[in-house]
Amino acid sequence: MSGWIVNIIKSFILIFGLTVVTSTFSGVVLTGTRVIFADGQNEKTIYLQNKDHYPNLVQIWLDDGDENSTLENSQAPFIISPQIFRINSNTGQTVRLLFTGEQKISQNTESLFYMNFSEFPAVKKQDADASRLMIVFKNRVKVFYRPKNLKGSVTDVYKELQFSLKNNEKSNQLVIQNPAAYYANIKELSLISEDGEFVVNKNELIAPHAQVAWEINNNINMLKDFKIKLTLVNDYGALVVHEITLNK
Repeated sequence: MSGWIVNIIKSFILIFGLTVVTSTFSGVVLTGTRVIFADGQNEKTIYLQNKDHYPNLVQIWLDDGDENSTLENSQAPFIISPQIFRINSNTGQTVRLLFTGEQKISQNTESLFYMNFSEFPAVKKQDADASRLMIVFKNRVKVFYRPKNLKGSVTDVYKELQFSLKNNEKSNQLVIQNPAAYYANIKELSLISEDGEFVVNKNELIAPHAQVAWEINNNINMLKDFKIKLTLVNDYGALVVHEITLNK
């Protein structure tokens, strides 16, 4: 990164002081809710749009799961170009995402990375020397690296998930195993019985070959028959609902 751009960012921090807010309500938005990078692609084009009525300076980078990463210390086998740019009001910017292969990545399962982009609002010239607090919006978007020849299909992940109930005196749990090679991106999971619908968990990712155990409300009668209402997020960010019979 060129020195003058780094100095611009540092000057914002020194002069104004920054409060970084992770938000889905920022003015700069990504087209799409996730990025799928297929093995064999040389690069992928990503489009950002500024919906604010003023210009924004945008800083963008990828990490391997560290929420506290920065452009300077992030770890991911990708390069984004450009990394810092200005977007005028109601205009857009195209960036290129390139795979470097510098890190060893599993070829048997999907891998998950995150694309971060922070927006710094424009500062009027007359305010440039004034000390003030600046709120910086930061967004994180999932980037799935998908190797070739994975077993099964990403659209059939729900068929491979295995559900079981675990009961003890202290709590009831729903145990979920994901033997698939793909991530299960769960928007919401509910249990349905004759007593009604009970939400167990929301907004969770289950990694390939992983297992999770989620607490179930102790007021639910576990002796009754249940169905699972599973809402997944697909590659396009759309919600897909499945109902699965829970075998006790």
